[in-house]
Amino acid sequence: MARRLIISMLDLVERPLGRPRWNDAVTRLHGSEQKRLEALLLDPHAGWSAQRLDLGYPGAAEATEYGEFITAGVGDIDGDGRSEIVFAVTPTDRVCYVMAYRHDGRSWRPEPVYREFEAVDFIRSMALGDLDGDGCDEIVIGTRPDGATVLVDRGPPGYVAELIDSKQQGAGISNVREVTIGDIGRGQPDVFTASARSNTRPKWDRTPDLKWESVPGHIFHHHRVNGRWQRTVIEQHGGVTHTRVLRVGELAGAQRLVSCSVGVYDSEHQRIDPRPVLRMHTLGPDGTFTSETVDVLEKAIMCRSMAIGDIDGDGLNELVVGTRSLAFGEHGTSFLYVYKYDPADAVWTRTILDTSEPLGFRSLILADFFRDGRLVVIASDDGKGLLKAYRFLDGAWHAEVILSRPNFIFCTAMGVVDCS
Repeated sequence: MARRLIISMLDLVERPLGRPRWNDAVTRLHGSEQKRLEALLLDPHAGWSAQRLDLGYPGAAEATEYGEFITAGVGDIDGDGRSEIVFAVTPTDRVCYVMAYRHDGRSWRPEPVYREFEAVDFIRSMALGDLDGDGCDEIVIGTRPDGATVLVDRGPPGYVAELIDSKQQGAGISNVREVTIGDIGRGQPDVFTASARSNTRPKWDRTPDLKWESVPGHIFHHHRVNGRWQRTVIEQHGGVTHTRVLRVGELAGAQRLVSCSVGVYDSEHQRIDPRPVLRMHTLGPDGTFTSETVDVLEKAIMCRSMAIGDIDGDGLNELVVGTRSLAFGEHGTSFLYVYKYDPADAVWTRTILDTSEPLGFRSLILADFFRDGRLVVIASDDGKGLLKAYRFLDGAWHAEVILSRPNFIFCTAMGVVDCS
């Protein structure tokens, strides 16, 4: 089966001043811009050639080219044994929706999934997984303004939505920034979310006195108890900050939830305090979580992407982390790190795989694209408008640019899908 890389991203393009329905943010060239929503399939066997997928809701009259946000995932949502590509789309001034692409043996066909969401004006995050063991992957989305975490599942009459949680920080001010699904030792997958208070100012306005807000939030564990969803707090960051990234995987000999808090910019003293802390969370036999620190990201404002896998072929998983920084002092460089655990000494070592501009490495994924048993690291170098592939060959890392854009981008998600 042929394997493809899926990219969802916002391509920031310049536009004429005064164009209606386009926002007032600026590009790095200080010109007005708009966000083009893009979904691409890249073929690693054809020089990473790209195929663009239409993001309009199937059957709707309106086209969707520009908008506010898009995210993507891969899963078997209809239980036929083949994976679909799922997109959650937030257009400008229209309702949010979820759609899918299925491969019919010759081409990819779009199909509607769901768009009747209540109290949702922005889909911020999405994850797929079989939560009830029925052979179909459920779709879980994180949203704002009420922080609704919604499960979308295929039923006899079609797709239906179920509310898992909402209003974690309060009605109208809650934003579920991250959703992930995974098994951390209970023998079944659960839902994990990172929720934060919504920003009170336009996030991307650039002014001389820009300050990075302290936004409080929580990490939650959601699981069913007697048919109802139960929410447990894993981390509350001292009520000072929140997290943007969550991943579940095997690290240091156990299934863990990995997170990283967001740093807070102290503009008066030109420092980041507190700094971002990379942590592992482990579920104990008594049902409670314990947390331990992997590292403190001393020159970053946040971890922006994360993946877990054995990238050097030694049989042990590494943690790959992409950071974002702020352009002041020594904080103008972002990093793509590889963390490796030494079980003999019980310590972590950190290697720099790449560096970039402050916007950093927003999305990354690990995959065996060439079926040779070696994982390729794919990371988005957003400030430079690049996607790069990193391969560990002959004891060294080699980087290759696989996509280039003239403006900076926001790569919101990556996935891998097999097509016959």
